[in-house]
Amino acid sequence: MSPDVLSWPVAWDAEPMLAELSPPFSAAGWLFEIKYDGFRMFAGRHRGQPRLRYRRGADATEAFPEVAGALSLMAERDLVMDGEVVILDGHGRPNFQRLQHRFQSRRLEATRAARDQPATLFLFDVLSLGRRDLRPLPLLERKAILHQLLPATPVVQYVDHVLGEGEALFEEARSLGLEGIVGKRVGAPYVAGRSRDWRKVRIDRSADFVVVGFTRAGLGEEGGLHVAAYRDGRLVYAGRVGTGFQGGVLAEARTLLTPLRRKAPPCAGITPRGDDHTWVEARVVCEVRYKEMTDGGLLRQPVFIRFQPDRSASDR
Repeated sequence: MSPDVLSWPVAWDAEPMLAELSPPFSAAGWLFEIKYDGFRMFAGRHRGQPRLRYRRGADATEAFPEVAGALSLMAERDLVMDGEVVILDGHGRPNFQRLQHRFQSRRLEATRAARDQPATLFLFDVLSLGRRDLRPLPLLERKAILHQLLPATPVVQYVDHVLGEGEALFEEARSLGLEGIVGKRVGAPYVAGRSRDWRKVRIDRSADFVVVGFTRAGLGEEGGLHVAAYRDGRLVYAGRVGTGFQGGVLAEARTLLTPLRRKAPPCAGITPRGDDHTWVEARVVCEVRYKEMTDGGLLRQPVFIRFQPDRSASDR
């Protein structure tokens, strides 16, 4: 953490509260919020100046000037809030790939990046106000205070919630193509680290992909499988799956795939190069769970589920 952060007021040096994974649920005494796919961010003001801080403590104020500008509209001189900074797509959904591009270009020209790919800060908690530490208060009280504090600007938005009906909100989030939801115990204080008082419920997608190659053992621990998907009648590379292989499944897969070896990938798209990658005929299908497809057609956070021996590798 930077020395500058340590000089900030109450709660700037706090560790964020983190959620445990959970299946969908509904329960009295819990509230449920949309989960935003972005960068966790502490935000607020110190001595009247806007401040943004990444989860691990680095200063982010200059990286998001449009958010800092919105925070400068707040009347409070000193406060610390917790939220997520995201970049929305044309449908109003968070797009993590665009946020990554924005992050990578921030040092080149933050002002231009803010104009071309504007960010939105979604705030769901407040940790301190002036010299008062609000973390011991119940969550609902903190959220009520937060709601009253926020300026009327689309750049900084309050994360609303529903009470008790987590499963209904989960299904709505799924229908909208969102990342998931977070359940929080309404009476819980804000504590550092992972807590069972916060539960994140992720919406993962799954689909069948054609295996087009494999990597040698030792490349990314045990390696992985290269997969592809059909787009407009063409088999196009979709990335490497490197997790989810249990009980020697990957080693057995290499044995089965070795007789199908070929010199070049059987798919279109940009594929890895080098002796660490073995390409095979497009005959084997597997099911993969993933978070989303990037704009370039690659899987984000893919996890192997199972082989599908009864599925055809041809375009369906």
